[in-house]
Amino acid sequence: MSQGADLTMKNQTTTPAQEPHVLLEVKNLKKYFHVSKGFGKSGKLKAVDDVSFQIFKGETFGLVGESGCGKTTIGRTIARLYKPTDGQILIDGHDIAKLHQRELHPYRRKMQVIFQDPYASLNPRMTVGDIVAEPLDIHKIVFGNERQKKIYDLLTSVGLTKEHANRFPHEFSGGQRQR
Repeated sequence: MSQGADLTMKNQTTTPAQEPHVLLEVKNLKKYFHVSKGFGKSGKLKAVDDVSFQIFKGETFGLVGESGCGKTTIGRTIARLYKPTDGQILIDGHDIAKLHQRELHPYRRKMQVIFQDPYASLNPRMTVGDIVAEPLDIHKIVFGNERQKKIYDLLTSVGLTKEHANRFPHEFSGGQRQR
């Protein structure tokens, strides 16, 4: 983390663990950005410096820290929106840290980034049903009647009803938007 910022990781198991299965393991993750200091000089900003943790199946994981400590950079690097400077990102035991964009496709289908600001992260011109359908369409997961059923199932799984599919983001509370 940059400039000695404090970062806390919290894990909570939501289902009884028989034999723990590690879904995500981050080992010694580093993300440095090259910055210009003017007059041809450059340096590096250590946004994430040597972060390690594991997330097990059935576990809720929280990454907590002060503003600017690297939480978003960690998330973007794990999702491979940023290329890591060093370290390993293991998903079900497979290291994705050095994979090329095409090789990342099957792993990206299993990832989701939840942005901190639900008001700015949803397209106000799209209905919630269209927003939920977007990754289904991009990854060609379901089609036709199955597509609509999947949208309703996903809404139901987060405590919304199928009627919510026709609403726009501004019609929801902040908590509903994050779901």
